[in-house]
Amino acid sequence: MDQRIVLSPATEQDIDFIVDIKTDITLWPYEDDVSSDKEAVRKEVISRIDGRWYKQYIICLNSENKTPIGAIHIQWYVIERGSWELGYCIFPEYRRQGYGTEAAQLILKYAFDDWHAHKVLAMCNAQNIPSQKVLEKLGMTKEGIFREELPWQDKWVDQYFYSILEREFKAN
Repeated sequence: MDQRIVLSPATEQDIDFIVDIKTDITLWPYEDDVSSDKEAVRKEVISRIDGRWYKQYIICLNSENKTPIGAIHIQWYVIERGSWELGYCIFPEYRRQGYGTEAAQLILKYAFDDWHAHKVLAMCNAQNIPSQKVLEKLGMTKEGIFREELPWQDKWVDQYFYSILEREFKAN
């Protein structure tokens, strides 16, 4: 099967696009801590754009015009342990079509093949069933539940901690 998406490494030309994603509360329905301070987010994005410890990509359709459909990043979690943390956002009109899973599979391949990760983890709001499904399709294991970890919609909710080891990824 042909690849339906491509990951384009974020460049300085993508800063505004990334800032818009990170500050758009409609794209993050399971997060209450989305910053509306575009200037602060811009500074953060600029500080990370060329870093070794933070890799940011634009998720694009694999078509002639490379339509952007979201963003994905991976960052060192605990460098001494070879662990990285994954995060992603797919635009609403492209959700539930497998694009998030495909993008994350590509990032996992980079993490294990190119960056020598031992483990990749992801965390999600326990109410975020779509994200749980993506993580489970990737072969990630739910390792733990951080009880009442996140303030969300005026209450405390659990956060799930998922991970996949290099040997597990390569066995698939």
